[in-house]
Amino acid sequence: MSAEPTTAPGRELVDEATVPAHGTTPAVGTATSRWRTVWTPTAPAAACGALAGAVLFLLAHRGMPDDSYITLDYARNLAEHGHWGLTLFRDANTATSPLNVWLLAAGILVTGGRPVVAAGLVLVLATALLGGWAAGLAGALGRRRAVVVGLVVGLVVTSPLFASVVGMESFLGAALLLGVARYAAARRAVAAGVVTGLAVLCRPDLAVPAVVLLAVLFVGAAPRAPRRMFLAWGTAAVVVLPWHLWSWFVLGGFVPDTLVIKTGGAFPNGEVFGNGPLFFAQRWPVAMVLISAVVAAGLGALVVAAVAWARGSGRLADRVVVACGVAGLAHYAVYAAMGVSSYLWYYCPSLGLLTVCAALGAADLAVRRTGALAAALAVVAGAGIGLQTALGVPWAQPALFGNWATSGQYLAAGEQLARAVPPGQSVLAPGEIGALAYGCRCDIVDGFSDHARLMALVAQREATSGPVGRFLLRLDTLHADRAPVRPTDHVLRYVKGTGPGWPTDVPGRGPGRLVLDPSGADAAAVSLNGE
Repeated sequence: MSAEPTTAPGRELVDEATVPAHGTTPAVGTATSRWRTVWTPTAPAAACGALAGAVLFLLAHRGMPDDSYITLDYARNLAEHGHWGLTLFRDANTATSPLNVWLLAAGILVTGGRPVVAAGLVLVLATALLGGWAAGLAGALGRRRAVVVGLVVGLVVTSPLFASVVGMESFLGAALLLGVARYAAARRAVAAGVVTGLAVLCRPDLAVPAVVLLAVLFVGAAPRAPRRMFLAWGTAAVVVLPWHLWSWFVLGGFVPDTLVIKTGGAFPNGEVFGNGPLFFAQRWPVAMVLISAVVAAGLGALVVAAVAWARGSGRLADRVVVACGVAGLAHYAVYAAMGVSSYLWYYCPSLGLLTVCAALGAADLAVRRTGALAAALAVVAGAGIGLQTALGVPWAQPALFGNWATSGQYLAAGEQLARAVPPGQSVLAPGEIGALAYGCRCDIVDGFSDHARLMALVAQREATSGPVGRFLLRLDTLHADRAPVRPTDHVLRYVKGTGPGWPTDVPGRGPGRLVLDPSGADAAAVSLNGE
């Protein structure tokens, strides 16, 4: 691929609204050169991103968290049977990321029925997009692509947080948010809208940072920029609404039912999303030091860019950093205000956007011949590699891990559970279901796999919610089937300590076991993911 012209170090494209500050002269170039500057070569960066994703997957494929297998269960059932559900035996709408399910299902078909390999392909695709869009954004801003791509891809792939959720939609979501920023910065409203729609299909909550990115990068940027913002929003709606309307009428929920499950409030120790990092620091101090270093660098870059922008710098780079930083903080604030539980992957959108801020800030300093921040962040990435590989190659569980058993232990138990439960009989899950369902392929039941149990939880929430919350719940489930909960034939319980049953043993929890009992305590119980 032939190289195209790029801006010289220290210069960037000046968009329609850029006003020279303090008498400076804007960058000069023909329309053709401006167009080419936006379309900088991205193939090598995408290839580097893909390679980084492939290496990470080789290290992490045996230690994917339990929730990754929930998505794999959906994808396998869709690919093999055209069924939308966690198990083949019951309907469900608990796939938070329909886009991830579709991509995984396509990967399963391509690989001849190998779901775990499909998860690797989707990860490679996500990190390739991350590298390609980082290069495109760097080119549009006149920053050194090697610095921006190396830091964005390197810091995300080696992040203890991201590496702990391999198999989930977090990498894809981070890439799509970067894509929104990349196309919005280039004033490409339709492309930005399409990527925004894909981001919302990746996770509905990504609508918050995506809308902020479009607003900051379009509003006030040019005389016609607000029109472009509305065009982007309209395009996103065209991409998103068909699925959500189909989900509303057919699956019984306009948004995935995980919104109800995962907004159940604090864990027993009082840990919620807002204070989660404080608990994480006690549980995983080394990993949190590395994560906090990236967050601090991103926040520092945000402050510097915001001050420069407020003083009239007129630089597109400052606007992009402000947009990414504010979008990341907005996502964090919304989740904290909702009081949701502190699941690891909920922090990835904010961390991904602040990582982009840190990379652009480091690249800006590198233009001024000051590479200290870039070098420091490279050290952080290297430390992340050391932390992960110290767990083993490949690792059985990642550095940040909160499940009751490793996926390998759950898969082995699931395979034996399939032989222990007679055909046609059901079993109540112990509180975690993804890998058990994947290994067992039986009628294993909880709120993730059984829509009736989910609706029982909705009824409980309606009874305790205020008028607005009750209205929104009823509107979301307007077309849902409220069938009664059916008791299961068996109950699978998690018990701490050694003894009869299928053994488990993970750091931080110690020995445990899964014990299969005849039903009796199930009645109309609702089992959800939690302790």
